[in-house]
Amino acid sequence: MKNMTYIPKLNLETGIAQENLLRRITNRIRQSLELEDIITTTTAEVRSLLGTDRVMIYQFHGDQSGQVIAESIYENRLPSLLGLNFPADDIPPQAREMFIKSRVRSVVNVDSQQIGQSSVSDLELGETGSADISYRTVDPCHVEYLTAMGVKSSVVAPIIHEEQLWGLLVSHHSQARAVAEYELDAMQMVVEQLSVAIAHSHLLTQTRARAEREAIVNRIATLLHSLPTIVLEPALEAAVAAFHGVGGRLCLRHNAFDLIHSTFKSLPECLIPGSDCVRVYTYGQQPVIPEPTIYPLLEQYSVWQEHYKTGKYDVWAIDDIYQNPNLRIIQLAFKPTKIRSILMIPLHYRQQLVGYLSIFRNEIDTETLWAGQFDSDHRQLYPRLSFEIWRESKQGQSQHWTDDEIELATDISKHFASAIQQYELYQQVQGFNDSLEKQVHKRTLEMRRTGDQQQAVFGVINKIRESLDINAIFQTTTKEVCQLIKSDRVSVYRFSADWGGEFVGDFEAASPNWDNESQLGINTIWNDTYLQDTQGGRYRNNETFAVDDIYKMGFTPCHVDNLEQFQIHAFILAPIFVGKKLWGLLCSYQHSGSRQWQETEINFLSQIAGQLGVAIQQANLLIKTQQQAEEISHTLHNLQATQAQLIQTEKMSSLGQLVAGVAHEINNPVNFICGNLVHINEYSEDLLKILHLYQEELSEPSDDILEASEEIDLEFLIEDFPKTLSSMKVGVDRIRQIVLSLRSFSRLDEAEMKDVNIHEGIDSTLLILQHRLKARSENKGIEIIKEYGNLPLVDCYAGQLNQVFMNVISNAIDALDNYQLPESETARNLHITINTRVGEVNNIKTAIITIADNGQGMPENLVSRVFDPFFTTKPIGKGTGLGLSISYQIVVEKHSGIFKCNSQPGIGTEFWIEIPIRQIIKEA
Repeated sequence: MKNMTYIPKLNLETGIAQENLLRRITNRIRQSLELEDIITTTTAEVRSLLGTDRVMIYQFHGDQSGQVIAESIYENRLPSLLGLNFPADDIPPQAREMFIKSRVRSVVNVDSQQIGQSSVSDLELGETGSADISYRTVDPCHVEYLTAMGVKSSVVAPIIHEEQLWGLLVSHHSQARAVAEYELDAMQMVVEQLSVAIAHSHLLTQTRARAEREAIVNRIATLLHSLPTIVLEPALEAAVAAFHGVGGRLCLRHNAFDLIHSTFKSLPECLIPGSDCVRVYTYGQQPVIPEPTIYPLLEQYSVWQEHYKTGKYDVWAIDDIYQNPNLRIIQLAFKPTKIRSILMIPLHYRQQLVGYLSIFRNEIDTETLWAGQFDSDHRQLYPRLSFEIWRESKQGQSQHWTDDEIELATDISKHFASAIQQYELYQQVQGFNDSLEKQVHKRTLEMRRTGDQQQAVFGVINKIRESLDINAIFQTTTKEVCQLIKSDRVSVYRFSADWGGEFVGDFEAASPNWDNESQLGINTIWNDTYLQDTQGGRYRNNETFAVDDIYKMGFTPCHVDNLEQFQIHAFILAPIFVGKKLWGLLCSYQHSGSRQWQETEINFLSQIAGQLGVAIQQANLLIKTQQQAEEISHTLHNLQATQAQLIQTEKMSSLGQLVAGVAHEINNPVNFICGNLVHINEYSEDLLKILHLYQEELSEPSDDILEASEEIDLEFLIEDFPKTLSSMKVGVDRIRQIVLSLRSFSRLDEAEMKDVNIHEGIDSTLLILQHRLKARSENKGIEIIKEYGNLPLVDCYAGQLNQVFMNVISNAIDALDNYQLPESETARNLHITINTRVGEVNNIKTAIITIADNGQGMPENLVSRVFDPFFTTKPIGKGTGLGLSISYQIVVEKHSGIFKCNSQPGIGTEFWIEIPIRQIIKEA
């Protein structure tokens, strides 16, 4: 290394410019304490003085990387680096050491391949003059680095703050240039002024931070120190906001003072599951405690007790819960959230832990702008080829807790602990006073309450016994109990077979403190998994369970959520036994808030539950007796209907068999006669032909023949004999039609449901009843009016449906036979109108058959009974009262149809038969 002193010395003009620069920078520092304004002005002034293409200020980070925080460029001759970061490896450790120890300024000339270094002389003596610049050959890697940046000349001066390397003042030029000594002196003066400005800015920042911290502490203290009440929720919210958190928890012991022993329970004792002397306030995002668990609170996990078991209650700053193996037990609770950082603040007063204040921060996504892509492995040993912006994005990064935040947490914890301790003392004094007052009143009222309770029990029992109706019993019990103990709600809960259940009785008392928006009510189903798993739980042992506050019982979160759903804050549950079986619960609920249940109230509810069980048992016996009576009545009705069905079925079966047998016996000889009539007709024609031939051959017959011909009237016989045979054939055909109608009516070969022509069934029925329609001496006969529609084949039981037609038409004939026409209507014709058409019910096509007569009709009281078994309007011996009842069963039950009767006195009666054309459920 050799010394080179050819750099021009400072002349008068440059000296003036240097003084003006220093004056302007000094004025800027005095005018403003904002560091950003100072460094922005400084870079512009220095670049103007030096006349280079770019001047920038580079600040180091805690990890030794750095960032360009200010920049001034001349006419865009070099690309901007403002805001870009550079890795720590860009400036070797030995260079950093020289910057700090010797305040070395570095000068690089790329064209001459030389680097010059000038240190501030005699630092130990306080002299700040500049030594000569010593040049040597620059490292090729450094040359490539500057070349990639487009720089031919570089000057660097270190910025020192509190004996640490704070940053660099850098001058870049795109062309090679000589560096004058005054330029180094000017840059040295600038960095010294910048050191002063940085110190002032730090003092300003610290002052502002201290003022802000004091304001935060004062605001929280104001919220806390407001006896006789303490406002914790706003204080917790303010604490979370002070640390820019997303959520927080305040867990503290509550009502932990033991009046009997005059001692407070420790916080670990209060955190034991099931304890009611701990209270937790939450704000914002919270961890999700996995279920099932015996530790429903985050503070109940042993990790906190283990950390503070030494009794040293320092703030525990956890930057990343997933990087601490000791926190593995709580990581599951935070997995569903984005919380990654925890500030655990123990609240202690005089070495006594009274609670925990915890602040949560979410993970964040970061983006860093680097001057060119770089790798942290051995490739970083080589210079980068480009300094274009490279964005480095990282997700799920933790947020570091600063020393200032930890100091703030310490201050806040003192106020929280002090306020809580004062509030505990206040509660202690209040507890003593309340205890004395309660003892005085308790002994005064015990006897009165006992008497009132027994009187109330007897009054309720008497009202319960006034009725055996179960609903009336429930209503009376719930109403009386609710009024006597002044509860928001009293309900009766009945267990089901699987030990779930529902509410069967309910009464709501008017309470000004209750908005009456609970979803609880009659028929509300509530299946408690604990009761289902244990088949009644503690209530199987006839135990009454009272809860003053659901939040102090250590219930699981899901149980608390279920109670909150129905706005239940306190309750008493007393078991109801019917005999020896647990039947249900008598429940008293407080919706408007927690409630301290009195022992007399619990005993009262238990006694009423016992009497309610006796009343339910008596009501059940009454209901059972009534049900048995109804079952007997129903069975009798079914037996009557079955008997009628059997009688009619046997009757119709016998009639069908008789008709079929007669038709069969008639059919054989008729077929014989019908078959021989053809031959007889042929024989007669042949004989007549022979007779004519004889008459033609014997023109003069003998006297005997003539006498015989006259005797038998041969000419009439020859003329009438063919007519007689034709009449015989007509008669035989008529007999055959009658036989076919008898077989069609009986339908013995059609027991199953099949497609049938309804009109044929009606016609066969009319044929059988034809003899009853003819005129007789006592009446003029009955006319049949057929109004047949275009009915398709109907899917039905043909024989049974014909039976319906027979019953209805027979009843119509009977009604007309017995009808005495008024004298004014002697000319009136009696008739039966049969109408068929297609209908529709619920989008299902139906066949409608109406059979109407114009007889005397029936009054309404008879119409409503025409389908009852054994009911008839006919004289004794003329009817059984089964026909229409059986017909109703055939139409409605067998064919899923409609069978109804419409009748008006003096006008007539109409029967309406309607069945589906297609039986879609016949197989079922």
